Amino acid sequence: MRKNITRALTASSTWVASTDMTPIDLPKDGLITEVTIRANITATLTATAVDDFWRRFLQNIKIQGDGGHAYLGMSGNQMSRMLSLWNEITGLGPTLHSNGAGVALAGIDVGSTAFTCVLKFHPGSNPRDPFDMSAVIPARALATLQALLTTTAAAVTDAAGPITAATFNYEVCQVLGLPVAAGLMTPVGSSLNYAHTANYSDYSYDIDIPAGAWLRSIIIQMNDETATVSRRKDDQVTGIKIKTPKAGDFVLAQSIYELKQTMMAEFACRGIAGDVGPIGAIATIRPGPTACLNLVPAGFVIIDLRKYATGPMGKRYGLDLRGYQTGDFKLGLTIENYTGGDDTQIYWDQLLPVAAEYVGR
Repeated sequence: MRKNITRALTASSTWVASTDMTPIDLPKDGLITEVTIRANITATLTATAVDDFWRRFLQNIKIQGDGGHAYLGMSGNQMSRMLSLWNEITGLGPTLHSNGAGVALAGIDVGSTAFTCVLKFHPGSNPRDPFDMSAVIPARALATLQALLTTTAAAVTDAAGPITAATFNYEVCQVLGLPVAAGLMTPVGSSLNYAHTANYSDYSYDIDIPAGAWLRSIIIQMNDETATVSRRKDDQVTGIKIKTPKAGDFVLAQSIYELKQTMMAEFACRGIAGDVGPIGAIATIRPGPTACLNLVPAGFVIIDLRKYATGPMGKRYGLDLRGYQTGDFKLGLTIENYTGGDDTQIYWDQLLPVAAEYVGR
């Protein structure tokens, strides 16, 4: 008999800057439909606190099973920023929690501050259902399943006031009592980090899109490195095209602004907390976390590919690239305002039917 439960894990992690924290074993007595990471952070914020400061505490975020198989594979630079924005836009909720007397209620220059940030990984296609079975981690069939977190440097929040302490707690949503069924979808996402080398016009910088799986969406974050910290900005990658060069065709070709507007409409997202407003320079204007609630985020887009697919499977899982080779589809970028250090971070949100050896377990 099926049973849905939410379980708080007794294991926790303690912050050490720029470190692979101790792996956390995830429960293997059911199917995992959602994983939550809650960070309880203390930092000394000053006048040099930067935008996105509350999103910047994790470098890499992985959920890894047997043989090093990654169900979530976010590796790069401060990937908690990407996961936070992904959560906020798709309906999993904002990252930053009000503590009732500090960081979420006042300006950011508030001295020693404790704040709580929550990140979620929801592998299914309906983020509003924590027990959504459209894609799961088949934990009950695995010998090993761990959450692997790598922290950032302590000063990523504030050059003059670093993170001084943090603890991480974990919860999972599970479906118990069901065996692993044939055809059950599992996440197999991975990340790519492209360091810009020059300007490219007319979508002419090509990145191979990985094949061999369903591609539900592409999450892209574009970063300007002109200032002392990496900041999201829209004038780095100004156009995106998904090409099928062997067929001489394409799936989409849009400016970054139209892509972002489409994203906000599709996910019914009114705006992002704390994004830089339409006044001042991005390197100098630091909004409070509750400011500018109705802004489309800078330098970030989710391209949901389900609308380009046909058939009921595609409408749930996106483009079926299982019969293709890597390179049959390419992501073409228009890159402007190049400065050394600028980069683009990409997460390929992919799905595959569960491996045959796990069926029935």
